Amino acid sequence: MKNQPESLERTVVLVSPELTSRKLTALSYVYEAYGEILREALDYMYSKNVASWVKAKKELYRYFREKYSELPSHYIHEAIRDASSRLKSFLKLKKKGLAYTEKPEVKRWSVGCDNQMWKITLQGVSIATHTGWVNVPLLLHKQFYGYWNNGWSLRGSCRWKLVNGRLKLYVVFSKSVETRASYSKVIGVDVNENNVTLFIFPDNKAVTVVTNHSRIVLGYAYRRRVLQENHGNNTRSLRIAFRKLREKYVKRDLRNKVVSLVVKVASVENAVVVLEKLLKRFQDRALEKNGPKSLNAHRLKQSAIRGIQKHVVEKALEHGVRVELVDPRNTSRKCPLCGSSLAPVTGNAQRRGWSPRFVKCMKCGFTHDRDVIGAWNIALKLDVSPVPLGSKGAHDSCVEWSVTTVNRRAEAQPALGKPTKT
Repeated sequence: MKNQPESLERTVVLVSPELTSRKLTALSYVYEAYGEILREALDYMYSKNVASWVKAKKELYRYFREKYSELPSHYIHEAIRDASSRLKSFLKLKKKGLAYTEKPEVKRWSVGCDNQMWKITLQGVSIATHTGWVNVPLLLHKQFYGYWNNGWSLRGSCRWKLVNGRLKLYVVFSKSVETRASYSKVIGVDVNENNVTLFIFPDNKAVTVVTNHSRIVLGYAYRRRVLQENHGNNTRSLRIAFRKLREKYVKRDLRNKVVSLVVKVASVENAVVVLEKLLKRFQDRALEKNGPKSLNAHRLKQSAIRGIQKHVVEKALEHGVRVELVDPRNTSRKCPLCGSSLAPVTGNAQRRGWSPRFVKCMKCGFTHDRDVIGAWNIALKLDVSPVPLGSKGAHDSCVEWSVTTVNRRAEAQPALGKPTKT
């Protein structure tokens, strides 16, 4: 992973008030024409096995230019580019056996605009159409002003679509950041289903942030099952009932609090954060073992381990904290003191929430929580030659361990519990 400089990108969604009939008619023509071009181009490129945007544009531009003579030519370019991107993504999924259809389909789309087809101000956005420029007021919010007034640059391209007579605009802000060059400590972060454990090296301090994510996932799974039985085939009322559960927002809030704590600790300790480099779809092993309808498999698929890691990387970069990825093999299987194999002392199942999972070294007898040892080994895997931390050999076996639980209702941040030395 690159250290400096890095570029951050944030997408902001802006919505307009209800459009007038004249503005809605002009934008609807562009929106529908863009969708037709996208469908035709995608079908043609798939049948001719042409994935290159440049080659497809040479073959299709003149045809679409004559068919949609009133449409600004930039929309034709963007639609063909969009078709090329969709086709490449479909072919990649089909090669892996993950495609759900025989050929690519267009069910939803948004219109791509380059820097010549739109202009944005604090009063609204102007979009080029076949009838000229259409000025649309926008409902600007705090998130937009936060990026607008704090050194973020607005990207020249955007995307938009029409939803229930309103314009939904997607704009992207970018910012170049640099991570700090020198660090005094290393923090190994072990992300698990029900907790995130941090190990601060060489201070030998560990913090376990308990999330109890499995309880949330299984709780919502049982609620959805009851709602499906009660509502039957009434899909509209079922969708409304699902929306009232607010499952997505509860899980997102939990992840945000955990990530904020990790980055805060790294900033205070002036440390580099070390994470496991996990493979994509690594939870599929649970599906192969327990079956596709198993609740245990559903739990693991919903654990969002890679999502938390990705959020940690983005948030750390935003605060100038360096992040490194290491090989995850044997992080929870070998002793951090002597490198020997570990044997479980207590059970490993955590379906009903977090509980300590102690393991013991078969050679030196060192005993501690499995997740703490995993975070410790993750920290030790980093090549610390640029950081003056000393030897990576055997260290003091005394670890100051704190356990805290994330409160997803009242608390803004989890509070650290009283540390214990083990």
